[in-house]
This record gives sequence, structure tokens and C-alpha cells, in this order.
Amino acid sequence: MEDKIIMNTVLTLSKNSCDILFHGSIESSTPKIKKTFIEGLDKFLSSQGEIFKEMENAGLYNLENVPETKIKKAYSKHECEN
Repeated sequence: MEDKIIMNTVLTLSKNSCDILFHGSIESSTPKIKKTFIEGLDKFLSSQGEIFKEMENAGLYNLENVPETKIKKAYSKHECEN
């Protein structure tokens, strides 16, 4: 399997785990359970960041700078909708 596919899958699974742990923390019924979810979330957020950095360093996840004019145009479009 191609490295990019594997890493994207791992990154997606990590993000999904963060989502589940986040919702568990805000919906937990006791402080002890909430603390457990928050500690797990913190670990997964750290690992998600590390996975992203590895992908970026390997050239598997490229970021691009968006021109300010494009940002302003999108902002104006959404501002008018509200």
C-alpha cells in the first residue's frame, strides 16, 4: 500500500478518535470520567499533530499560502450570507 494512503488513514483515524474523546469529555457524567476522556484527548491531539508533521516533512501533506485577496473574498461572501 502506498505510504500516502496509509498515513492519510492513520491521520483520519486519529482525528476521529479526537472527535469521540471530545464528545465523551463534554457528555461525561462524573468528574473522574471527564478527566479520563480529557487525558485521552490530550494524548490523541499530540499524536495527531506528530502524524501531520511527519506527513508534511515527507511531502505527503502540502500546505499552500492563500493570497489575502482570496481570503477577503471568501470572508465577504460569508459575511453577506449572515
